[in-house]
Amino acid sequence: MPFSTRNLVTCMQEGARRFSWERRRSEPGSLREGRKLVGFGMAAAIRPNYIGAAAASVRIDAEGRVTARLDMTDIGTGTYTILTQIAADALGVPLAAITIELGDSRYPLTAGSGGSWGAASAGTALLRACEALKRKIVNAVRTQPGTPAQNSGTDDVTIAAGAVRFGERTEALAEFMRRVAPQGLDATGSVEAGASTESYRAFSQHSYGAHFAEVSVDCDTGEIRARRLLAVIGAGRILNAKTARSQILGGMTWGLGAALMEESVLDRRYGCFVNHDLAEYHVPVNSDVPDLDVVFIEENDDKANPFGAKGLGELGVCGAGAAIANAVYNATGVRVREFPLTLDKVLPGLATVAL
Repeated sequence: MPFSTRNLVTCMQEGARRFSWERRRSEPGSLREGRKLVGFGMAAAIRPNYIGAAAASVRIDAEGRVTARLDMTDIGTGTYTILTQIAADALGVPLAAITIELGDSRYPLTAGSGGSWGAASAGTALLRACEALKRKIVNAVRTQPGTPAQNSGTDDVTIAAGAVRFGERTEALAEFMRRVAPQGLDATGSVEAGASTESYRAFSQHSYGAHFAEVSVDCDTGEIRARRLLAVIGAGRILNAKTARSQILGGMTWGLGAALMEESVLDRRYGCFVNHDLAEYHVPVNSDVPDLDVVFIEENDDKANPFGAKGLGELGVCGAGAAIANAVYNATGVRVREFPLTLDKVLPGLATVAL
């Protein structure tokens, strides 16, 4: 089965260039800064491009305001923002004219939030709903008696910047709706689960990334400090660079915490967790999080969905912890295969390399 796109090697090459990978020494423990051992690590990130069944409804009222409804929720990933962008772009109206309503079981069913499939699934359903609504608007233009667009082809009618254009005539969409369809117009759209679509069966679809890490390890105490982290991501068309970057940064911070400090300690006698609060379950704070950077490579996967985007949320954590563990090995020669990389796992192996 062919890949729709596969830019893992490109992510690695771009990351190596930006991270100054040539500074890395192949022999563990050979790069030092005083009593600090310095190491570089890299790991790959790969996630399938899942598409879940989803539906959306969209309505335009007599004032040209558009309301889209889906039952999914925005869990902080920027869903409101990207769905607003998709609807505005599809309908040719300003962003301010779009209202997105989410999180209500009365609304059309979607695949939900999580699994790196929100944008691809709900976004495709909304795009199709908006395309259906646009066809209704165009048809209303063409069937209006006495207009230059009457009985014309659909290519002669365009909607852009909140205005309807037909022939040499331009009319604000709100004015057109008040005149022609004061009751408003409604449409729906949906997408099937990926496994049931021809494109999904014909192509292997994945998002890719490469994580790079630089760490220092104290020769005397074994303390590990992450200095720099870089993620280079290939996830199709990036719908919103700011929200996409925020997702990856959050995942990288999560990966850092998992690699160096986060651990649930179970009391096997009584079956309870003994570190059940943030005083004892340690998560990264500002001083723990180093210089983070995210780079998106240019990619548009036309096999994935109509707008060429793929899921990316979980690429931020996939590979981040492994890159840190590889950097610790490069710094110390100590290979730890179980998170977190705590002092008790690293210190015993420092006896020889720290001399």
